[in-house]
Amino acid sequence: MFNLSTQDVVLSIENAPLVNINGKYYQEYRDFFGKGLLDQLKNLGKLNLVPLEKQEKSSRSRVDEKEEIIKKLKILFMHRPITKTLEKKFNTDLKFESVDIWLDNIGYYMGPHIDDSRIKLAVQIYLGDDNIGTSLFDDDNNALKTFQYESNTGYALLNTKDSRHGPAGEVTKGTRKSVYVRYR
Repeated sequence: MFNLSTQDVVLSIENAPLVNINGKYYQEYRDFFGKGLLDQLKNLGKLNLVPLEKQEKSSRSRVDEKEEIIKKLKILFMHRPITKTLEKKFNTDLKFESVDIWLDNIGYYMGPHIDDSRIKLAVQIYLGDDNIGTSLFDDDNNALKTFQYESNTGYALLNTKDSRHGPAGEVTKGTRKSVYVRYR
């Protein structure tokens, strides 16, 4: 399973151009995961959820790292071909840090922000349709680019002093599900 999944992800990264908007370096992805893994991610069933560190009072939770699907995702994103392809695209050294499956419920919102400096690159892939995406913002909180929330799409964003981003608004319906990967 992982050879095929790794190949799908590597091809997604290789085929997406690197874009620079005002110092925000990103790639936008379509059809990121292959069908087998995507089906597993979309049919999560009943999993143990826990609060996200530093967001315990928000409407965001994550799938517990003890769950089998998180263990599979860790192995996938630690896989050297994926890391190497991201390194080549973003011209930087990377080391896998962590992966989460986030569930943002009605009322969730986090304003424009820059990720913790320990994060060098983040990848977010959406697992549903019909919700809010993620926007890249200028210093005055004007949206410069919005990644639409569509299943199996997403982005990678290099974390710099200019990489202000956040949800394109408050979650007002359903659950906004996504895979979020961090590299340092």
